[in-house]
Amino acid sequence: MKKAGRGPLFTPFALTVLVLFGAAAVALWLAYTPWRWERTKEDLRNRYPTVHRVDVDGLHEWFAKSGGPKPVLIDVRPQAEFDFSHLDGALHMALSDTPESLGFSEKAEESFVVYDAVGEDAFAVAASLGQRGFQRVQVLEGGIFEWANRGLPLTGSGGATGKVRAGDSRFAGLLKRRATSP
Repeated sequence: MKKAGRGPLFTPFALTVLVLFGAAAVALWLAYTPWRWERTKEDLRNRYPTVHRVDVDGLHEWFAKSGGPKPVLIDVRPQAEFDFSHLDGALHMALSDTPESLGFSEKAEESFVVYDAVGEDAFAVAASLGQRGFQRVQVLEGGIFEWANRGLPLTGSGGATGKVRAGDSRFAGLLKRRATSP
């Protein structure tokens, strides 16, 4: 008489099902980030329809062109994040500051590009600047996170870097690991 016992822990069918579920989970996780980027950008566009935007490629091309005036870059992230890394030549502006505190008036002829981590605070600052009479204000859509994700140059207190400190941003998951610093 044969004893009733357990079979193998994982049958070939069970292993196949586990692998398929695992592959599906990874595919969904990988697809989530681009979807989240677009949702974030669309939400900001809808909340601030009058604020002009420049995307990462457009700003990079603007700086790559020889001749012509370049925009004044204004970083509105916390000081510690700015000190760690920022776009080359950017000025730091606390959310409570004004362009006048940086030496600009509403009659300024300069073009301004405001950025933060992904754009949330930058859109609010740009809208405020527009209401105060600044005519040439744009937001870097996708912010410094998208800039860093594309591997574009950043600078900080220690010199050139390719990393961004995510800080306490609720959007930290949008920053690729290779562009993140602890």
